Amino acid sequence: MIANKFKLIIFNLVISVTIVPIGWAQTTPSSLTTAAKPVLESSGAPSSPFAPFSSVPSSMTTLGLPTMSSLKEKKDAYVNDLKDQKDAYLSGIMPDLGLKVKQLKKLKADRKSKNKQSKTEYEGLSMVKAYTKFGSGDRTIVEEFHVLRDNDAAKPLAYIRDIYRYYQKSGRVTNSIVRDEGAGLLLHGPYKRYQNGDLIEEGYYYAGMKDGRWEKYDSHFMLLDKSRWHQGVPAESKLTFYDSTHHKIKEIIPMEYGKIKGTYMAFHENGLLAEEGKYDNGIKVGRWTEYYPINPGGRRMRRKLTQYASDQWDTEFESYTITEWDEKGKVTYERAKEKVVQEEETEN
Repeated sequence: MIANKFKLIIFNLVISVTIVPIGWAQTTPSSLTTAAKPVLESSGAPSSPFAPFSSVPSSMTTLGLPTMSSLKEKKDAYVNDLKDQKDAYLSGIMPDLGLKVKQLKKLKADRKSKNKQSKTEYEGLSMVKAYTKFGSGDRTIVEEFHVLRDNDAAKPLAYIRDIYRYYQKSGRVTNSIVRDEGAGLLLHGPYKRYQNGDLIEEGYYYAGMKDGRWEKYDSHFMLLDKSRWHQGVPAESKLTFYDSTHHKIKEIIPMEYGKIKGTYMAFHENGLLAEEGKYDNGIKVGRWTEYYPINPGGRRMRRKLTQYASDQWDTEFESYTITEWDEKGKVTYERAKEKVVQEEETEN
């Protein structure tokens, strides 16, 4: 009996010893958990700058503050939006950029080709460079000019009076017909004239006719005069024609800066010169000549010669007829030569 009681006591002691430690290991007082552990428990992943904010207590979300996951979503959305905008912008401008690059390359090539052609061509016609020199000392004149490679490649207009040619035998550039030297070579392209090494005149010719911008300078390269021409006539001139195709010239009214100034020419319907003279600010000056519409032997037949004042300021001068001819070239009227000579001396 005593032995049985003793066994019971020992059994109870074993049970109490084994149960109590187990209960202590599984349950820990709340006071110890708050003191020994952090509020936010580490997940065991590698540490990062955003680790402290990997989770937010529910008490903070109730305050309306964004969570880390929502911020990351907004950031990703913003980056994607920027990328889409960039792609759209590049896709929009790249075709234009490529086109502009092609255009720039073409312009550069055209400019290079034009610069190359400008040394051998003018207005699409081939030319050859030449020089001439005359005079001595301070009056030495050097002309740098070009002539048509093919002298028949273009012809001057029939109604242009001043046609410039280079005569090889005499080495002269002139608008006069030089006898015994053939037709001469038509000037075509850039022209420069130097005196004692100083540039005093420059311009362009087209098939012997003045063309483009012309300028004159003094010895200090100061501009003295400038003008613009178009194939032998001032660029501002007014031209009228008998026909709608503009092949039969009727009249050339010279214009400079909006004023009638320079050589005036009128033509008969057959193309022969009818009248010629000069205007000074809309006023007839100097001698004017009228012609018949016939040309026997290639010679113009004069009809009338009239004298006007020497300039626009001589308002008291009264014009008069000097000479008149019939169609056969016979004089029908002539003013007294003594009076004409006397008046010419007075004008000079």
